Amino acid sequence: MRMRSERAAVRRRVTALCAALAAVPSLLPSRLRAQEYPSRPITIVVPFPAGAAVDNLVRPIAAELQRTLGQPVLVDNRGGAQGVVGTQHAARARPDGYTLLAGSSTTLAANVGLFRSLPYDPLKDFVPVAGLGYTSMMFLVRADLPVRNLAELLAYARSQPAPLSAGYGSSSGQVALAILARAAGVRLLPVAYKGTPQVVTDLVGGALQMAAIDVGSGVPHTGAGGRLTALAITGTGRSASAPSVPTLSETYPGSELVTWIGVVAPAGTPAPVVARLSAAITAALATPELRRAYRELSTEVEPVAPEELGRRMARDQKRWVELIREVGIEQQ
Repeated sequence: MRMRSERAAVRRRVTALCAALAAVPSLLPSRLRAQEYPSRPITIVVPFPAGAAVDNLVRPIAAELQRTLGQPVLVDNRGGAQGVVGTQHAARARPDGYTLLAGSSTTLAANVGLFRSLPYDPLKDFVPVAGLGYTSMMFLVRADLPVRNLAELLAYARSQPAPLSAGYGSSSGQVALAILARAAGVRLLPVAYKGTPQVVTDLVGGALQMAAIDVGSGVPHTGAGGRLTALAITGTGRSASAPSVPTLSETYPGSELVTWIGVVAPAGTPAPVVARLSAAITAALATPELRRAYRELSTEVEPVAPEELGRRMARDQKRWVELIREVGIEQQ
């Protein structure tokens, strides 16, 4: 009997020791754990299809991070529901720095006002890592439409018995179209797509009459020999990549709409890991290669520290919710 009780006591001590050893990694100082980061591949979730604006902007960052961090950096496209599908996936990921989200004013601000029930909270479910850049939206029509400027578009729209079909592949495009319709007093029939590439395909193919997409995706299809005509952009000033295209605010003051992109991580990601990622992204944005890539995508490079990105997320969430209410978009 005594021997049996001693064996039981030994087993209890061994079990306790194993539990203590298993807990050791979580008790290590976060600074020590961060020194080992990254030790395996990192994934950046892009909540839009390949070829969309966010995807195009993240891939050069991923390539540069792979070079500087010494680990593969993979891009995981998870499009759907204006970025909700991929963003929700990233929000539920383990907060260890190995799953990041390429967020934007669409997923981290506008969607709060567009959806009655959003399956993630941008401010509670994520920690900001770094801002990347900003751009604006561009209004386009098919080149065979008898429209060459914004005034002609509005006259054409008012002459038609039915609203013009207007495609968009992000919340920013949806809001831009609503701003135009409200400012100009015309009726549009908004048509949602999973991403910008699909919008361009249907606009060029004739399934749509007009669209609102990011400037970088629109410019390659315009100009001499282009199949689309650019009418206006929503930026605070004209784009260097399309200087002849006026801003919407030149006709309707106060109608600016700027969109941004930034990297965030699941809430709970260790601060030293966030700091290392932020520093690596900021360094990447300073390279001539990446600046050239962003210039070709009609996007302004804008390195933003985690604290400022967090303030921007909170500020813009409120602003976009108010704007969506003002232009009369019904929540989904």
